[in-house]
Amino acid sequence: MFGQEKYGFSLIDIDDPRFLKECAGNSKKLIRLHYDEQIVDLEWRKTYKALRDAEHRMATAGSNDKTKELLKKEVQNHLKYLLELQEQKDMYQENVKEVYARCDTIKGMIKKENDLEELRMTLENHTRDRIPRDAAFWTQKFQVKSSPSATRAQDFGGMR
Repeated sequence: MFGQEKYGFSLIDIDDPRFLKECAGNSKKLIRLHYDEQIVDLEWRKTYKALRDAEHRMATAGSNDKTKELLKKEVQNHLKYLLELQEQKDMYQENVKEVYARCDTIKGMIKKENDLEELRMTLENHTRDRIPRDAAFWTQKFQVKSSPSATRAQDFGGMR
């Protein structure tokens, strides 16, 4: 569905007009999700670095209780913010997975249709090769409905 580039994603292999508009929308959505995810990830890394720094200062702090309490609060604040950012990252990743799942579904439907069409063409060519061109088979009209006797048996729920 999508080809990964440096910082964006683009639509690459959908030419089915039924899904073209939806896939273009998914492409734009995916670009925006990855962009926002990069911003959250950068903030997460900064916060993690600040948390590690605060933990180090707390571990190396002297015996002053007031300083230890301030550092402990700072560590708790960084940890709380880090958890919020992690939830946002998870949310973005879940949305990206939803887009990819939809694209996989579309691609699967197109593949199934193409496989069925290929099977139909193969069987049609096999029939054309087997039956001569001047045979009565080619002049008979194909009837979709079954014979009247079989229809009546089905109507009454029994078999003849």
